Amino acid sequence: MTELLKSKTFCMLPWTHMHMWPAGTTYPCCMADPDIPIGNTQEQSIQEIWNGDRMKELRLNLLKGEKDPICRRCHELEDNNVWTLRKSSNSNFKNHIDKVKETAEDGSAGDVNLAYMDIRFSNLCNLKCRSCGPLFSSSWFDDHVQMYGSVPHKKFLKVRDNMINFMDELDPLLDTVERVYWAGGEPLITDEHYQILDKWIERDKDVVMDYTTNFTQMRFKKKSIYEYWNHFKDVRVAASLDANHKRAEYLRKNMDWEQVVENRRTMLEQCPHVYFEITPTVSVYNVLNLPDFHKEWIEEGLLDPGNIRVNILLDPTYMRFQILKSSMKDKIRKRYEEHYRYLKGLNVNNFVIGQFKNIVNMMEHDRSEEIKMFLFKTNKVDKLREENVFKTFPELKGLANGIFD
Repeated sequence: MTELLKSKTFCMLPWTHMHMWPAGTTYPCCMADPDIPIGNTQEQSIQEIWNGDRMKELRLNLLKGEKDPICRRCHELEDNNVWTLRKSSNSNFKNHIDKVKETAEDGSAGDVNLAYMDIRFSNLCNLKCRSCGPLFSSSWFDDHVQMYGSVPHKKFLKVRDNMINFMDELDPLLDTVERVYWAGGEPLITDEHYQILDKWIERDKDVVMDYTTNFTQMRFKKKSIYEYWNHFKDVRVAASLDANHKRAEYLRKNMDWEQVVENRRTMLEQCPHVYFEITPTVSVYNVLNLPDFHKEWIEEGLLDPGNIRVNILLDPTYMRFQILKSSMKDKIRKRYEEHYRYLKGLNVNNFVIGQFKNIVNMMEHDRSEEIKMFLFKTNKVDKLREENVFKTFPELKGLANGIFD
């Protein structure tokens, strides 16, 4: 059975995990194809989804060594030599391989096992990032209505409308959680996040905690997140920071860059044991200047050189950096080669340098046919927010040449 862990298609997550969106749509993980849900917490219990038809089908496909279409995004990344959630999960949760052995003939897997918990309790968020939308950010809602006339859901979404009922159902499952991934919305302003931390502290339960946060709000009501983190031994914070200064504030609207820098300095003082990394979403906007941002934070003492984990944007496809023209791609290659040398001089490991090389490798694909859509969508948001992409990112001016002449 352990041979499965070496398979190019097998993944431990359908036996250890479920991923729930703010509106209740549920997937086997956060990398699953968003068009292939496995259930919905508004209509089903957690247990019903766990052994639902689509989840059972997925487990059986993985046991047979078949590629399931729900896993397409991990497969695409692995085809480009990018480290994926599938690979890391097989390493992190291999101790649950006995759960796989117990799989029934129909693909069911007994009682829910949330060894790895990832529930987006709501879409409440204080930012409206360019690569996001109203499903994951309540702040996006009004902009979306102004641009398109309507949104097919409410402004504020919950994983279940009856949250008291949901939290009661979740409560007994909290005792088996080994690792939790907090994201949103924005987890640091989500009430349920603090409710669960309070429960674990009361029960003297230590959980490995991973965060993806915009790193702008470190207090909730009268609660300091630094004080909470000091109750847990292993806390890992991934800050969704894509660029610096005005570029950062453009990409993640409502961000105050100076406040982000201050938050990082405070964290270093109050929570020195907490692991911190940046997880930039690499898109057409920031791909050229990512090395500059990385270098700045290293040299200001805000980031250990190896503490970067890039998130290569796949959707929406018109924001992929592959849409860039060949002349810009040449500039990027040169800048990244300089960054490789800089990082090698700091003795940064090959995995980190490899992430930058993967960006260059993926850049070779030509998606220039999507330039028009990128310009159309970007201009639409720019007009509403009174911004100008070419003022903030002057290096992108070449994208418009010859398009609207």
